Amino acid sequence: MHKLNFFNTSNQTEDYFQKAFLADDNQEIDEAIINAEKGLDSITDKTPRRVRKMVLPATLVLAKNYTKKLDYEKALQAYRSAINLAKTDMEKINAYEAAGKLAYLTGNYEEATSHYLQSLHYATKNTSKDKVLVVHSQILHELGHVILDSHPSMTEEQKKQAEEFRKYLIGHPHSYDLTQLPFYREIGMDLLKEYTILT
Repeated sequence: MHKLNFFNTSNQTEDYFQKAFLADDNQEIDEAIINAEKGLDSITDKTPRRVRKMVLPATLVLAKNYTKKLDYEKALQAYRSAINLAKTDMEKINAYEAAGKLAYLTGNYEEATSHYLQSLHYATKNTSKDKVLVVHSQILHELGHVILDSHPSMTEEQKKQAEEFRKYLIGHPHSYDLTQLPFYREIGMDLLKEYTILT
């Protein structure tokens, strides 16, 4: 009779997730997507807790790699799932911000605004009001673009900046004018102040 190996706790779902994480590290987009999806599809009621803790990171890997593949709709769906899985404030900040970017890139401006405001809600919980503009400048900058880029009064120059900003967001070569950051941050900050008063 062979001895039971209590330390051999290998799990198929865990193996898929590990392969997805490794593929993500190695910039193997399709491999990361395939393994993350297989892992997420194989979750059951009997999946061990340690493996369940990998669900959020695997969902984020899936979303990130769909973004790299320029499949924004699937990436947005994955980020929406990540929002539901997020537990800590930091997880919520990151999931909402990422979902905001993808909603913006897919032209869902209302949803993008909502996601960015939620991200800022959690981000500003432990930040004094006088430091919000500096500490959370990136999220405010992105929110400012969502607001202005969906407004009918956009100028031709602002339309060009919006196109370059989209390239900037997905890491493509761009000629985005970084001197415009304070302008867009202030727009985001104005909406945040309005939103904070209303909630």
